[in-house]
Amino acid sequence: MNNQITPNIFYNEQFPRSNKYDPMWVLNNSMGPHPLWQTEYLLQAFDLKPSMRVLDLACGKGMTSVFLAKEFGVHVYAVDLWDAPDEKWENAKAYGVEHLITPIQADAKNLPFAPSFFDAIICINSYMYFGQDEGFLGNILKFLRPGGRMGFIQTSYTKDITSGIPDYIQEFLGDELWTWKTLSWWKALWEKDSLVTINVADTLPNGCALWLRYAQAEVEFGPPSPFPDETDIFEEDLENGEYMGFIRLVATKE
Repeated sequence: MNNQITPNIFYNEQFPRSNKYDPMWVLNNSMGPHPLWQTEYLLQAFDLKPSMRVLDLACGKGMTSVFLAKEFGVHVYAVDLWDAPDEKWENAKAYGVEHLITPIQADAKNLPFAPSFFDAIICINSYMYFGQDEGFLGNILKFLRPGGRMGFIQTSYTKDITSGIPDYIQEFLGDELWTWKTLSWWKALWEKDSLVTINVADTLPNGCALWLRYAQAEVEFGPPSPFPDETDIFEEDLENGEYMGFIRLVATKE
């Protein structure tokens, strides 16, 4: 690991808000490819106002919660099942937003909130682990006010795979192959029971190239990892037409 990280290692004109944050803080707190890039792109489809209540679902160490609070002045409920509140709280204090963040350890399928409590619900690169259940959307929407927006962004296929999933992607995903579904699959699931109106269903431009850039920085500057260097997977995908990237789905509760 090279600790002499250049200040602008993640600089990208596409993400002006994310550029403000310490790259080492991003690397040390990430649970996947640059969560702030993902969050900034997702939130372009929201109209957040100060003092709104936002559920940051399955937020890991709370980096995205810090981003929400600092950039938009919203009250964030930072919920995760596996990461305890401690690190979320320390991250909130480090960026001076502890007055806007409430860290909670809870299961996404058993949340301790009142009906219609939230103005918005977001989920960054985690929704695939619990959102595939047909009843989950209806359950989570109980906590969103009518007219509120809910959305996720996550790694996924960005192209049709009816002709088959490339071997290198199957090898890369391994036991998590089941978590990846196409954008059309997710859109159909959300539209099935007419609980929401879809506002945005798209992919992050240049998603695979961004993922590669993050992976390269992770190898060079990030903390020691038990996982192998997989940058060659993203290079191969770029050469193969970009099947890998990020999908965004945002909807308004009826």
